[in-house]
Amino acid sequence: MKENWPRQVPVVKLDAAAVARLVLPLFPGDSIRSFVPVGGGLTNTNYKVTLARRAAPLLLRLYQRGVAPAQKEMAIDNLIASRVPVLHFFHLGEDNPVTEHPYAVLDWIDGPDLQHILPDLSQERLLAFAGKIGKVLAAIHSFKFEIFGFFDAELNVQGPIDFDRAGMLAYLDQTLVHGAGGERLGRPLVDALVAYAGKNGDILADWLKQPCLVHGDFNAPNILVLPERNDAIAAVIDWEYALSASPAMDFGNLLRPPFDGNAAFAEAVAQAYAEAGGFLPKEWQRIARLADVYSFADFLSRPHVADVVIKDARRVIAKLVAE
Repeated sequence: MKENWPRQVPVVKLDAAAVARLVLPLFPGDSIRSFVPVGGGLTNTNYKVTLARRAAPLLLRLYQRGVAPAQKEMAIDNLIASRVPVLHFFHLGEDNPVTEHPYAVLDWIDGPDLQHILPDLSQERLLAFAGKIGKVLAAIHSFKFEIFGFFDAELNVQGPIDFDRAGMLAYLDQTLVHGAGGERLGRPLVDALVAYAGKNGDILADWLKQPCLVHGDFNAPNILVLPERNDAIAAVIDWEYALSASPAMDFGNLLRPPFDGNAAFAEAVAQAYAEAGGFLPKEWQRIARLADVYSFADFLSRPHVADVVIKDARRVIAKLVAE
């Protein structure tokens, strides 16, 4: 779904001197052989950087939402790297002398994201991916916290936040009923969604037994793969929206289009997740679809929202309330 969403902010343009000034202090005596901007992502700017003496390329990332998301992403890397494939941080600069953006130098993974190879996947190969995704999700969700809420830069949970029926209704009231998101979604659909959440929201409690690490943006563009290595998952990237919450949020994000109509894919993910120790309530797919409303309500209430995002939100929410 997100492959058609436009960037939220312009790409930060760097020249060779700027790239050298940010990267080379970490690799004394080396020089820049090449650098190219990397597509993907809706907020940050990424460059693939190749050095003259270092065989493996590097990823230079400029964080365009401030230093806190960068600090949080590095803290998560340090926490979960032994269980979850992630990009390794060589360095995090809280500002830089070129553009003033926080920046990081990370591993470069020489493989596509899952979104890019989806059109060429057979159902058999996709189901194999589903099993690997389920195992990775179980590993992510194995990191537990005391309360639900958002992280600060050191992964202290700022909360608590209610993710039950009452919490969802309060959030919908804030973002859609009395917020700008309601005009974008349309009043009839807002009313239908609030009624649906009021009637069915109690099911959210079935997946709120233990707060856990949630990626917050878990979908195909954020899963890097290595086709030449038996389709291994190389890294789960972009942890800026991670929080302590219900696993339902990651499942809801994953099962958006194009996976929403693929029952075999969903069941293969669930089977692998359960086999790896993850807990799935009986109505896990209904709960996941409802929990995903949090993300769409957030998108719709932001100051600037692209028409394609509004269109996708309407489509997903209309399908939900029609159940």
